[in-house]
Amino acid sequence: MTDFPGFIKQQVASRLHLPDGTTETTRAPAVWTLAHRGYSGSGRLDVWAYATKREALREGAELAIACGLDEKEEQARRHYEAGRYQKVLDLYEEASPETHLLRVQAAFLQFPGS
Repeated sequence: MTDFPGFIKQQVASRLHLPDGTTETTRAPAVWTLAHRGYSGSGRLDVWAYATKREALREGAELAIACGLDEKEEQARRHYEAGRYQKVLDLYEEASPETHLLRVQAAFLQFPGS
């Protein structure tokens, strides 16, 4: 396995479930990303990279609350304080227009010769 800087980690890239009941898991270098498209930036998609999924989720939840969740804001704050960051992101998308998004996912890296 190759050594990467601290924010690039081996993540599960795929899982293959075979007929004999075994599972093959492939890992690849990745960073966790937070993507946001909202009212600011004229529809621009902003993307940030984080070392861990939890860190990306926490930052996304903070952004969701800062962007305002109107009637769902108190529920979002309770989820945030309990560390249920994905639920805050879900509330943001539920309360936002279809063109908005706030998502966390792994971005797999490609290196020359790989």
